[in-house]
Amino acid sequence: MSSFGGSGQCRTEHLFFFFFFFAGKELEAEREMEGSMEWKERIDKWKTKQEKRGKLNRDNIDRMRRLAEARQPLWRKLPVPSSQINPYRIVIVLRLVVLCFFLRFRIMTPANDAIPLWLVSVICELWFALSWILDQLPKWSPVTRETYLDRLALRYDREGEPSRLSPIDFFVSTVDPLKEPPIITANTVLSILAVDYPVDRNSCYVSDDGASMLCFDTLSETAEFARRWVPFCKKFAIEPRAPEFYFSQKIDYLKDKVQPTFVKERRAMKREYEEFKVRINGLVAKAEKKPEEGWVMQDGTPWPGNNTRDHPGMIQVYLGSQGALDVEGHELPRLVYVSREKRPGHNHHKKAGAMNALVRVSAVLTNAPFILNLDCDHYVNNSKAVREAMCFLMDPQLGKKLCYVQFPQRFDGIDLHDRYANRNVVFFDVS
Repeated sequence: MSSFGGSGQCRTEHLFFFFFFFAGKELEAEREMEGSMEWKERIDKWKTKQEKRGKLNRDNIDRMRRLAEARQPLWRKLPVPSSQINPYRIVIVLRLVVLCFFLRFRIMTPANDAIPLWLVSVICELWFALSWILDQLPKWSPVTRETYLDRLALRYDREGEPSRLSPIDFFVSTVDPLKEPPIITANTVLSILAVDYPVDRNSCYVSDDGASMLCFDTLSETAEFARRWVPFCKKFAIEPRAPEFYFSQKIDYLKDKVQPTFVKERRAMKREYEEFKVRINGLVAKAEKKPEEGWVMQDGTPWPGNNTRDHPGMIQVYLGSQGALDVEGHELPRLVYVSREKRPGHNHHKKAGAMNALVRVSAVLTNAPFILNLDCDHYVNNSKAVREAMCFLMDPQLGKKLCYVQFPQRFDGIDLHDRYANRNVVFFDVS
């Protein structure tokens, strides 16, 4: 039995041994599985952290690039290619040589029988020669400047942040709406209201030095039409943004316009503009027949400017308040009518006095640090012109030393051959 008992104990030990052996294998497998899962989770977490770090690094790199780009100059000078400027310089030198020979001949051959007349003519010729030389000096080495609007936006007008562009006040002056057509003044105002600039930093002041009720009513109609015209221009990037000149262009207006609703909305806008012109022309026809008792406003009170030489100051704000929104519910730039006070026996200094009155009114309402002065027959033919001016006026290095920026003028509807030099080519261009 003892042998039997010994044999049974040995078997039992072997059974326990095999049990613990297989149990250990299973536990090790489970531990390996758990370890592999933990390791996988750790790898996944590590990858996630690396991706986040990479994303943050990319975001930081992009942000650093944007900051570096924003620190770059807002404009630069572009040299004129020598192939373009050297021929003109050769012509200037030839003209100067011919002029010297001519003046030498005139001085060395006096008219002995008419010395006073000869002396006057020589002095005049010397004066014209000096004027011509002074006119050629800036053309000898012209400067072309290029602006960077994207850098200006990165520095002062970032998306999702309040704009830090400087406010600007537009001054438009008019005197007699019967001599200066109101529809032209309306186009000037509409091009100002539709410029590519923050609406809360754009204000338009119209000075009516003739205290005309026609100008007052024209601006009222213009403010109403602007509620549809301004969002149309900004939605489809219209250029120029004066409706009269935009609709009169003989170009392919479908070029670069891929929006499917553009054609339909353009036709509707053109029809509304024609109706707007009819209303303005009706006001003009009405203004040509002034009543004996003077003009009367809609509330029945007499028009304060019936006597153009003796009337109080008048100010009317048409747009710019929270209630004056366009058809899409967006705020519009401020539009203000101003007619300064006039009294008999006082010299009101014409346009200079009107500008001084606009400065005082704007100082109370908006007090913008910059002013753009336009005549009533001027319009903004580039909606980004104000931003280009700010590239100079808000430049960190040059801006503090600069106080004046002038835009070249271009004219529509004049002689194609420019025989009277009305396009100011001599002043603004090289040749």
